[in-house]
Amino acid sequence: MSVIAFVNGSLGAQALRVLSDRLVAVVLHEEANRRDADQLLAAIPTGVPVCGPRDDLSQFGASHGCSVFYGHILSQSVIDLFPEGIANLHPSYLPFGRGAHPNAWSIASGEPAGITLHLIDSHVDTGPILVQKHVPVFAVDTAKSLYLRLLDEAAAVLSEWLNGWLNREFVPRPQSALDGSAHKVRDLYDMNKLVAGDILSVGEVIDRLRATTFSPHPGCIYEIDGKRYRLRIDIEEDIDE
Repeated sequence: MSVIAFVNGSLGAQALRVLSDRLVAVVLHEEANRRDADQLLAAIPTGVPVCGPRDDLSQFGASHGCSVFYGHILSQSVIDLFPEGIANLHPSYLPFGRGAHPNAWSIASGEPAGITLHLIDSHVDTGPILVQKHVPVFAVDTAKSLYLRLLDEAAAVLSEWLNGWLNREFVPRPQSALDGSAHKVRDLYDMNKLVAGDILSVGEVIDRLRATTFSPHPGCIYEIDGKRYRLRIDIEEDIDE
């Protein structure tokens, strides 16, 4: 059994530690920030080569691929290199939240939130589900607080899930063709605008602000009298009697 890992971020570094004795190569996202890059490089076992997205991976003859917050769509030619498939960790409760920013859409559209380990196929986040965990969305959540909780939940099960997949403990099951949702990056930009004259309930406005609050990112756009403003929301529970 041999694995090539496609990784980014702190969870990617954790995955490398879990897979260390099976790794034959590591593919890093070329836009990883300095802190993530240092963390990832420190987690790579000595002697395991580091590759880029366009390098020839067929030379390693890996049986398994593992993608953890990698951030690139893998081509069919790459998928076909792995006889046991590529498992991907995605921060949504598939089939809901395929694609970009699932944490924001769980707040804005009321979609279920969670984390899923699934097999990669030729489309985005549509491959068979191996295992998943539901994560609740609270009334005080913003896109950032929910995202951080999703990361915590993923970190808590990552070792168990990756080892379970490699040991064939999970039976892949197809995703529902009737349920689910998919979002592109630009969909959040459309939601990110509050326009004077739009008919929205108070709840819809609050949910939109919650879904676009991810400090230090600037938040929702509001334009009035020819000037643009940025809005974020700060929520805390009222504990007064």
